Amino acid sequence: MRIINLKKKVKLGLSLCCGKKVPIEQQESQTMSGEAVRLHNQGRHVVMDNGIVQVTLSNPDGIITGIRYNGIDNLLEPLNAEHNRGYWDLVWSGPGVKGTFDVIKGTDFRVIVENEELVELSFMRTWDPSLEGKCVPLNIDKRFVMLCGSSGIYSYAIYEHLKDWPDFEIGETRITFKLSKDKFQYMAIADNRQRCMPLPDDRMSGRCQTLAFAEAVLLLDPKNKELAGEVDDKYQYSCMNKDIQVHGWVCNDPPVGFWQITPSDEFRSGGPLKQSLTSHVGPTTLAIFLSSHYAGQDLDPKFRGGEPWKKVFGPVFIYLNSAPIRDDPFFLWEDAKRQMMAEVQSWPYSFPASEDFQKSDQRGNVSGRLLILDRYVSEDITPANDAYVGLAPPGDVGSWQRECKDYQFWTRADNRGYFSIKNIRSGTYNLYAWVPGYIGDYRCEAVINITSGCFTEMGDLVYEPPRDGPTLWEIGIPDRSAAEFYVPDPDPKYINKLYVNHPDRFRQYGLWSRYTELYSDADLVYTVGVSDYSKDWFFAQVPRQKDNTHVGTTWQIKSKLNIVDRNGTYKLRVAIASATLAEMQVRINDPNSRRPLFTTGLIGRDNSVARHGIHGIYWLFNINVPGAQLVEGDNTIFLTQPRCTSPFQGLIAIVLYHQESTTAVEAAVVAAGRRVIMPPIGVQLLIQDRYVMMDNGFVQVTLSKPEGIVTGIRYNGLDNLLEIRNEETNRGYWDLVWSEASTGTTGIFDVIKGTEFEVIVENDDQVELSFKRTWDPSQEGKLVPLNIDKRFVMVRGSSGFYSYAIYEHLQAWPAFQIGETRIAFKLRKDKFHYMAMADNRQRYMPLPDDRLPPRGQPLAYPEAVLLTNPIEPELKGEVDDKYQYSCDNKDNRVHGWICTDPPVGLWQITPSNEFRSGGPVKQNLTSHVGPTTLAMFLSAHYTGEDLVPKFTAGEYWKKVFGPVFMYVNSEYAGNDPLVSLWEDAKLQMMIEVQSWPYSFPASEDFPKSDQRGNISGRLLIQDRYISDDYISANGAYVGLAPPGEVGSWQRECKVTEVWTE
Repeated sequence: MRIINLKKKVKLGLSLCCGKKVPIEQQESQTMSGEAVRLHNQGRHVVMDNGIVQVTLSNPDGIITGIRYNGIDNLLEPLNAEHNRGYWDLVWSGPGVKGTFDVIKGTDFRVIVENEELVELSFMRTWDPSLEGKCVPLNIDKRFVMLCGSSGIYSYAIYEHLKDWPDFEIGETRITFKLSKDKFQYMAIADNRQRCMPLPDDRMSGRCQTLAFAEAVLLLDPKNKELAGEVDDKYQYSCMNKDIQVHGWVCNDPPVGFWQITPSDEFRSGGPLKQSLTSHVGPTTLAIFLSSHYAGQDLDPKFRGGEPWKKVFGPVFIYLNSAPIRDDPFFLWEDAKRQMMAEVQSWPYSFPASEDFQKSDQRGNVSGRLLILDRYVSEDITPANDAYVGLAPPGDVGSWQRECKDYQFWTRADNRGYFSIKNIRSGTYNLYAWVPGYIGDYRCEAVINITSGCFTEMGDLVYEPPRDGPTLWEIGIPDRSAAEFYVPDPDPKYINKLYVNHPDRFRQYGLWSRYTELYSDADLVYTVGVSDYSKDWFFAQVPRQKDNTHVGTTWQIKSKLNIVDRNGTYKLRVAIASATLAEMQVRINDPNSRRPLFTTGLIGRDNSVARHGIHGIYWLFNINVPGAQLVEGDNTIFLTQPRCTSPFQGLIAIVLYHQESTTAVEAAVVAAGRRVIMPPIGVQLLIQDRYVMMDNGFVQVTLSKPEGIVTGIRYNGLDNLLEIRNEETNRGYWDLVWSEASTGTTGIFDVIKGTEFEVIVENDDQVELSFKRTWDPSQEGKLVPLNIDKRFVMVRGSSGFYSYAIYEHLQAWPAFQIGETRIAFKLRKDKFHYMAMADNRQRYMPLPDDRLPPRGQPLAYPEAVLLTNPIEPELKGEVDDKYQYSCDNKDNRVHGWICTDPPVGLWQITPSNEFRSGGPVKQNLTSHVGPTTLAMFLSAHYTGEDLVPKFTAGEYWKKVFGPVFMYVNSEYAGNDPLVSLWEDAKLQMMIEVQSWPYSFPASEDFPKSDQRGNISGRLLIQDRYISDDYISANGAYVGLAPPGEVGSWQRECKVTEVWTE
């Protein structure tokens, strides 16, 4: 921490701040920079400079030739020609002509905006008929924007094809940055996808061996000898659109990060699952807007018949940061992720000057709820949990995945099926969706017209998955990916060490050739009810190598039917996640029949096999199987992929469903390993003498009556997630520490037990229960003088339950103080051994017995023990202390535990800090050995008596704590639960945060969204000993708290505080 002993003034204005977060821990001259944005026109070059970063562009080309930052003269490769450093490019062609690569160079330079807050430059290239056949028929206006106080630069472009201009198509368009290879050698694209990279020289002849697919090389003699024997291929670092939000490079000396941040997917093609390149050896960083990677020509926009077209790509943000800590790229990566979130929250930006970029007030919003009706599972509807819901141009069902000319807007539904899509450009759309766990696509037939400022409520939409009868068997999970199938280990000669024991193991090179090694003599045979698709179904049906050639492959599916309706029709549904110049032929019980029952014909140009993808364009085929072709007893389906001119041809993720027709009489037989569909029931309430139980078909919660102690949580086959050996009062409870008026932080520990039980809400969508404890003067000195109303809420389709409480101290009641209040859950110690509270703070934990003598030795501070003889020997010699897992309030949003058998997570999610004391950097406990999970509301930890609320006699007080959400999740075979359950919990946390304030709490003391207000402004700093100018207060914590002295908020512990950064 740097402490500067200077007096500073701050100024609060009412304008929106255009500045962005200053890089972490920059040198003082930069951190304190309050310089206006300056523009210098040097003839052949123009320079934008805001005192933090200086960007040089060629004039009028609009190529970024230099980026000066943090003492480095140029972050880009100075050995490259100027036009090969930072540029927009595209690949285009006329109809039927090979594509041409074009670095887009402007011919007309204009200053669009120039003031102290903002400079925006335009580099325009205008097409005219004299250029036909030589240049892509587009007017292209490249824009570059620099803001005061911003550590980076924005760029966007407007592409326009006028009416009656020539036909053409675009294979790719993007922004490319070539960084200094001497400086940037560490690359990061995700928390678990970052590493030291080879140099570009390592990919040259003599240092590497080119492999079967042109982009891949084997490193033989790299300059970094630790990389020898690894494969490098830029496609190993591809990501889905939904995940490409920030990626880039780190320089260690000096510590500097270069990051490409994409705050919105609206201008990308192909929807949220479309894969694109990110960063790769060069060092190169890309912002891809259009590409045919993992899709083929279906995603090349084609313009015919003089079609007019205009589209805005971007803005994207090139963010630069620095740190005093050497060799710690994770530090810069974490800051880049925070900046990414700030950019996402600022979208759509207000600063772009082009009228073609619509601002927030020109856009509209759509919300609704997506439900599923699958009559052969249940007559009831069930929420479309985690559905992908989006708006795209009007078209057929599923047309969004091939849409590449216009804009798309996507979101995920919550666990009740509710969705909200915000900031949609004006225009005409269809609403599309698909639901993980269900085959097929949904499209709402109504055309949606978005106008400026509109709020369109779609109501309840119902998706009926394709269905002709009950399911006989199913292979795989309908998630448009092959992740659940068998992905083999790579040949040890061709590995990328990043992907060893990695969830993305499919990104290893050469996995297609492993099929021949595993099935050298005969092809795959899968027996329903016996085989396990995670072990016995190869992720891709590819050709098998034989001698020096390749041959087609025929896979067999064996199943048994006890009864066959010979006059009926059965349905075989085949979902394919990717295809590359492949074909699937289907035969029933006769592999030698000259004509197959069904063939797809030649489909797909995704090239996902060669490019280490797990999916591409999704295909669904519904095949009628005459009952006359089936027999009672054993049946075999033959799937032949005959195309074999290349080892890269094939089909990925063939998910199959065999269903009866409505005339068939065979009872539904579910294959082993089939994904379980939870019963879509409403919330049910069962009231017994001593207990009350809430059940929504996902989770079942039992509470004691009238105490309101959570005694049991039943989920995913586990009768109770809580510790059954504990007394019922010591499983899941609200508690507090209180004392009569005095000093200090200690007091009486009180597990809060209700004395009155009441059902507040009971219907199919929600149950809310109250367990109330009322104080009266006869209890003075024995019980905390508070009325406490504990509430528990379960909603339909939710994988968990909510809890909140209203504390009230009435006038004329005695003085007292509260040292702590919280919710505590004690989980099963035989099940929950892995704890997680952050991406980089998770581990296997000791057992509670390990803390007791003789297994644990108490240390100087009573909470800490040295593990001398733990049950798990690997933990021997470690210290365990619950305070080692504390977090700041601002970071204490999701934490919990994972059971690996079965794979289940229990998570405490706090969607808001408004009811916590002490502000955003107050630290609190989270989870610790027990296994225990806490939701802390008030505590003196890390502060002492200052944060113990003290109430005088007769002082009136009321406060709502919560709601918080207890979320439970599970994982299916094939994924690493320690990764997938934590990632899912983080996603659920974001959904809960976005849903705040909740609309469901029945108490009038919890204000809903329409009962709350908003405030905005701009914070500036004036430090006359640094500069006479005002400086943007980048990264400042700004909050509302009760009136008081300067800094009084950090000791405020009675009333609500609301903070932002």
